[in-house]
Amino acid sequence: MKKIFSFVALIAALAGVFACNKVEAPQPNEANQLTRPVTKGYGDVIMACYVETNDVNPLNAGDYVLEDGETPFFDIVELFAANIHKDDAGNPTLYLNDKLAPVLEDGGVNTYVRPLQDKGIKVLLTVLGDWQHIGVANMTSAQTTQFAEILAYAVEKYGLDGIGFDDEYADYYSTNSTSYSEIISKLHALMPSNKIITVFDWGNTHTINSAAAACIDYAYHGYFGSYMGLEYCNITGMTNERWSASSLNLGNYNSTSIASDYASRTMNDGYGAMMFFNLRTRNDRDPLALFDAVSEVIWLESVSCDNGNRSRDAGSDPDGYTITYDMATNN
Repeated sequence: MKKIFSFVALIAALAGVFACNKVEAPQPNEANQLTRPVTKGYGDVIMACYVETNDVNPLNAGDYVLEDGETPFFDIVELFAANIHKDDAGNPTLYLNDKLAPVLEDGGVNTYVRPLQDKGIKVLLTVLGDWQHIGVANMTSAQTTQFAEILAYAVEKYGLDGIGFDDEYADYYSTNSTSYSEIISKLHALMPSNKIITVFDWGNTHTINSAAAACIDYAYHGYFGSYMGLEYCNITGMTNERWSASSLNLGNYNSTSIASDYASRTMNDGYGAMMFFNLRTRNDRDPLALFDAVSEVIWLESVSCDNGNRSRDAGSDPDGYTITYDMATNN
């Protein structure tokens, strides 16, 4: 693996951050917007799905397809989730827990990630806090640089398509107004242009400035089961085509009529995404009728599923796996 964090790369990354910060009226990064299959062109809405890797096989997300039997219902799958930890010096590290590590490490990506990507689905790694008093909203400037490099390294190491942010469970003693924005901007500068960044609008998203917001490809509102227009978004500079006003928790029973209504409103309001959280197996909480209701509105097509009951078979690594700044810069 090539060393992506050479001195030259660092200079280029910093230049990108400064360029982003000096933009007075930032425009969304259209180059990173997903290219949608032709058969999904009518509504032009991205479907994103969070998969809890602790107990669900990510491959289930790829089993839902449109009428041609090939086009996936989902455009984005977010592996939920890696944790923000800290080392003995208090600096950030990225921790893959005992259930997530086998999905990515030791060839796990070839089993659980590549098949989704081969179908055209973008696979992201979601990161969130873990009660260690450190998270995206309280790092120093030096720490935001470290964490951005760790995340960019993880994306390259596992061949992922980007990073999703969720500011929960950090257990902050205090926060600051610059950390979240710096992490997003620096990560955006470090990653290749075809990688994407998403944000779950919860926690300290109100601290994300407009320059950092321009680096976000999609943002999802944080109140499950409700429809929240852009006027309720806490991220300064977010735009319609990158906003999901609908967030449905698939661990609950959801009305197909509500899903259909949210899909119609999403199209009518010009929003670019819909988000589904906590995909379950069909035997647990069958989401097929829900997805079909959405698809009939957005693409005028039905959804089918040839499985959806794949068991979680990745095993467990008791120690998990930790990625440090030294690993990211000395690989």
